[in-house]
Amino acid sequence: MAAALLAALVVLVAQLALVTVAGTDIPFHDQWDVEGRGLYPAMREGGAPLVAVIAPHNEHRIVWTHLLNRGIFAANGQWDPLVQQTAGAGLHAVIAGLLVWFLTVGLSARPVWLAGAAVGLFSLPLVGWHNALWGFQSQVYFAVGFAVGGFGLLASRESTLGRNIAGWLAVGASMLAMGPGLLAPVALGVFCLLRIREGAVRWSLLALAGLFSVGGWWLHAPVPVHAELQSVTPTGFVIAFGRMLAWPHTGQPWAALVLNLPVAIVLFRRVVQKAPTAVAADFALLLAFWTILIAAGAAWSRGGGGEFGSGVPSRYADFMLLLPLANLGCVIALVHTARQRWLAAAWGGFLLVGWAGISAEVMRGIILPRASDRETPVRLVREFQRTGDAAVFIGQPRLLVPHPNPESVRAVLTDPRMREALPPSLQPGQPMGPLSRGVRTLLGR
Repeated sequence: MAAALLAALVVLVAQLALVTVAGTDIPFHDQWDVEGRGLYPAMREGGAPLVAVIAPHNEHRIVWTHLLNRGIFAANGQWDPLVQQTAGAGLHAVIAGLLVWFLTVGLSARPVWLAGAAVGLFSLPLVGWHNALWGFQSQVYFAVGFAVGGFGLLASRESTLGRNIAGWLAVGASMLAMGPGLLAPVALGVFCLLRIREGAVRWSLLALAGLFSVGGWWLHAPVPVHAELQSVTPTGFVIAFGRMLAWPHTGQPWAALVLNLPVAIVLFRRVVQKAPTAVAADFALLLAFWTILIAAGAAWSRGGGGEFGSGVPSRYADFMLLLPLANLGCVIALVHTARQRWLAAAWGGFLLVGWAGISAEVMRGIILPRASDRETPVRLVREFQRTGDAAVFIGQPRLLVPHPNPESVRAVLTDPRMREALPPSLQPGQPMGPLSRGVRTLLGR
């Protein structure tokens, strides 16, 4: 428990620090359309029925993000992505605590603290900066958090009716959080097949996983225009898939063979040698199955769009870091001798080098430049608000441009329904809402 709480605290403090130095209250990309043009004007007119939260956003259902944003707007009286980012930090901290808790079930103190340190380190928001600094991305944290909680409950060998009900409810909640959550019951189906083979799970649980998987297929909402982003060749798919599995060595797809060797060994011993493993290894395997399915889905649906040309986009990091953590759980289950400890240390060193490299790259290329002048997005949107001239965005780095289509921004800024409800930076003469004031006090801004 102490290691889980400490990991959660480290992640919370680190992410709040990142929001402090690099976050702004300027909405980014989809937020202008989904929130600024859709949700909030409708709420102010009293025409935003609660059932609308189930409507698809691209391929996803983002029910919990919609509910969170509705709640923040209702309580605050105005739109404020900085409040959303702060809420995201809390969600991310909960995920870190859950990961440590379930990865260390039944383990002694030393591996518990090792897992706690690894989860705390890999969950630092540098590699997942995109999700940390974009308030709309709470959907990622909801999907991961509900799935991790559900997997931890359902992977337990102490099965009870209450635990099973809570676990399946959590998996169902993950399915309503974001597209990757739709793959959670598929991963559970694979896990059930493994446990059935060992005589530890009834066929009824596999049938339930199948039923949830069918529900996931029904919830999926294809977007025809996104077909052009799909992998068009087997080679393109394999390269993108390899980059995902090789995270954090995303530039070297071959690294996937090394990084995922512990999961492969545990699976081989379970299936072929019928060797028993630690209880925590069940959760690690289930987590690995899900992450591999996510990697395959992303490689197929986005592998032809060019974004995997040199690595894995930051918005996938909070999913893909689950795979090395699952492998770490398998390493802990496998290591018993001095020789095995040396091999595990070499594997861990290889993993750590990749994490350090990608973290340094993000720090140099994204965080430090953003922190040195975090108010640039504010100045750009204010100038556009004042002049109405979209030329202010020409030549600016992509991450400083609030939306690819300036007309989406203009529509929000000029909408009379959003008067006195825009983010604080865009209406400096108006009093801030209570949540906005509280968050700025917390962040020292």
